[in-house]
Amino acid sequence: MEPGPRVACPGCGKIFPYRHGFLDLREGRERPHLQAVNRLRLTAELYDLWRMQSTGFLSRGRLSLEEELERLRGWLLPTGGPFLDVGTGTGLYREALGEEAIGLDPSPAFLQVAQRRRPGPYLLAHGEALPFRTGAFGGVAIGPTWNEFYDPQKALSQTRRVLRPGGRLLGMLLLGPGPSLGLWRPPPEDFLRFLRKEGFHGQLETHGALGVVLAEAP
Repeated sequence: MEPGPRVACPGCGKIFPYRHGFLDLREGRERPHLQAVNRLRLTAELYDLWRMQSTGFLSRGRLSLEEELERLRGWLLPTGGPFLDVGTGTGLYREALGEEAIGLDPSPAFLQVAQRRRPGPYLLAHGEALPFRTGAFGGVAIGPTWNEFYDPQKALSQTRRVLRPGGRLLGMLLLGPGPSLGLWRPPPEDFLRFLRKEGFHGQLETHGALGVVLAEAP
């Protein structure tokens, strides 16, 4: 069988293949049980149904999905972009940020659903190894993927690297304490220290069990 299309990195010369219709730039690890679940097509197909309800449910009615997306646009769009949606899932944040925003996710199943429902630029990649040059973006969004990162500190360090000075980060995550179910669930004060360690200035809004991160790179 002949190899499919491939792309060479102009900087390092490394060769990356296309898989499932997407350029595969994955160079990271995932939590094994989440990797198994997120590779299922059924999980991806049903995800929007959960996402439409989860913000209100997890915030105990204090925040709706519409309000979440308003915060996303209100915080990131003033930077002028370009924009990156890390852990894009089915492309909800990427679509809200505009047609030229880039969505990346390690799950081919999720990206296939995203491309069908919300067409746009998508890449297979991990948040802990962002395949972009330093200072490439004006805004980065990270939704519930925060809780799924294998190495959250490395993912935040990578986010800081690809943001230009004055660039902004919006994130949303499930906060602790509480049952983890194999997820990373930091208490609010721990997450704020986590942000400051990477040099970010910002705040963490709490809405029930959810936290909304509004941070800026110096």
